[in-house]
Amino acid sequence: MTMSNARASRDKTTKDRKLTLPEVRQATKDQLREGYLQRLRRLLRLRRDHFEELNEQGLRLLDRSIFATYCDCIDIGRGNEARDVLKDVRLTVSLPKPYKR
Repeated sequence: MTMSNARASRDKTTKDRKLTLPEVRQATKDQLREGYLQRLRRLLRLRRDHFEELNEQGLRLLDRSIFATYCDCIDIGRGNEARDVLKDVRLTVSLPKPYKR
């Protein structure tokens, strides 16, 4: 990836964010709490979708991120919802693709 491609990718990512820093400061507690659950879902999807591509170190890093986010959910009083997310098979197991005919 060239420097211009990396910069363009970073700029696109910045534009796609849902809340900017000033908006985060004004966010309600419920919005922030939902953000932690969304992060947990996203990390689990990343692990599921890229499991085959990641080496041991990559998996360990991702697993630690998942655990830290789970702990954050517990700290903010969303432990039950976080456990439900962890139990969601669609997020944790790669489902077989349908047969093509």
